[in-house]
Amino acid sequence: MRHRKIVKQVIAHAYREKRAARTAKKEDAKTTATASNVRAVPPPSQPVSTASNEPLPPLPDSTPPKPSPFPGGKTLTQNEHTIAEDLHDWILGGQDGIVNLLGTMLGVAVVTRDPTILIVTGLASAAAEAVSMAAVAFTSMRASQSYYESQREHQRRLIIENPALQREILIDAYERRGLAKDEATRIVTDLIRDQNVWLEMLMEEHLHLYAPEKVKPTRSAAIVGTASAIGSMIPVIPFFFMVGYPAIIIALLSSAIVLFGGGALSAKLTIGDWRKRGMELVTIAMIAAGAGFGIGWLFTHIIIP
Repeated sequence: MRHRKIVKQVIAHAYREKRAARTAKKEDAKTTATASNVRAVPPPSQPVSTASNEPLPPLPDSTPPKPSPFPGGKTLTQNEHTIAEDLHDWILGGQDGIVNLLGTMLGVAVVTRDPTILIVTGLASAAAEAVSMAAVAFTSMRASQSYYESQREHQRRLIIENPALQREILIDAYERRGLAKDEATRIVTDLIRDQNVWLEMLMEEHLHLYAPEKVKPTRSAAIVGTASAIGSMIPVIPFFFMVGYPAIIIALLSSAIVLFGGGALSAKLTIGDWRKRGMELVTIAMIAAGAGFGIGWLFTHIIIP
């Protein structure tokens, strides 16, 4: 995460320099008009642009990079990072468990009012859902990490084999972002003093691949599986105490409340409108519930009346 912040600060500084240069140019024109064409001297801190046709400076040697002169913002601690990732996994597993079991329970509840069948169906589905979600979280994270590492190693070899070309690729990427040739060259020349930063910038700016979050797949799988199991029980619990449409209504209401609360909490802790985020999850759940209910109603009233 450190290199991303460094690059954002450097690019922001470059844009500030461009604005300062434009402002100084306007002030210089005013001074020239009122001082009998006497040319104003630019401030010492203003950067001097190099001609675009000048050769690139030599590649940096192994000299360690100088400390960045740009002040950084608040650094995200490892504990805060873990909380953010855990929140994502809890919401993912819980939402999936609620939505899937809500549709399943409503579909079965329309067909039968036998509490044993309803409860066994709910518990079996909840167990299968939890194991499935945990496995998906584990395998998808492992696959993402493996693919990223393979591409990263390939890019590392390219830097060793042809560093000049890889530097030109990065300069071109920053030019496409709107920086002038000399500014992009100056920024890249400074960044590539640290080969790890150079490598990460090529991964992001050239390949558009971002490092998977540093979370162990087993931890993510455990959280997603647990959240899915807990979420799956919310639409099932009402059928322990009642059957028929009263249980269906309670299952719908309880699922909607939990999902809305989870979406609102996610928006509060991250970004976004908490009302919109909560309603998005509720809408998804209601669509799943409607699909399950519709299939059950179709079988009991049309296919097998």
